[in-house]
Amino acid sequence: MAFGNFFESSPETEKFLCERLLDRNQPISERFRALFSLRNLRGPVPLKALVLATRDPSNLLAHEAAFALGQMQDVDAIPALEEVLEDLSLHPIVRHEAAEALGAIGLESTVPLLNKSLVSDPAQEVRETCELALRQIGEQKNVDSSEEISLVVASPFLSVDPATPASSSFSVGQLREVLLNEEKGMYERYAALFALRNQGGEGAVSAIIDSLGAKSALLRHEVCQIF
Repeated sequence: MAFGNFFESSPETEKFLCERLLDRNQPISERFRALFSLRNLRGPVPLKALVLATRDPSNLLAHEAAFALGQMQDVDAIPALEEVLEDLSLHPIVRHEAAEALGAIGLESTVPLLNKSLVSDPAQEVRETCELALRQIGEQKNVDSSEEISLVVASPFLSVDPATPASSSFSVGQLREVLLNEEKGMYERYAALFALRNQGGEGAVSAIIDSLGAKSALLRHEVCQIF
């Protein structure tokens, strides 16, 4: 049964999905199917399984588990995500996704660690993600009245994006210029990227494809996720 963007399931189903996700003998495709199912469930059992999956030897699976925890926006995931971000033995793609997830959850208590990693993490893509997460948390903090909240447009794709899409009043050409401008800040380029995604159409798709030539590996990664 649906509950908001989440679903209810039986304990037996939860147990099956958790075991499938964490069973390293299963094909990766089956483990991903379980992961995407668990992402839509609430409660401590799915959360624990996804937390454990952030430490999986498969960087791809671990990365996606961290992403799922951010999309769930469950504050109980914060300690595990902070540990992942701080653990330099983990692949940058996993640490990057932990930082993005902390931004998606949006709790101010994570700001000190994000600031620390922004300065000290050896991977550029992780530092850039920390910058995005800090900006995201700051913007969420500024949305403190019901009038302002009503102006925030939810993603048509039911996703928690790492940047608020730029205003729909901008043309595709204007958004393209920002997205492809290497001098612009990463948050502004992300805002343009998600605005183009939301607008759709041939011009928007063309601009997003052209951004695959960006210098930032983080931006290229986000573009690939959109497609």
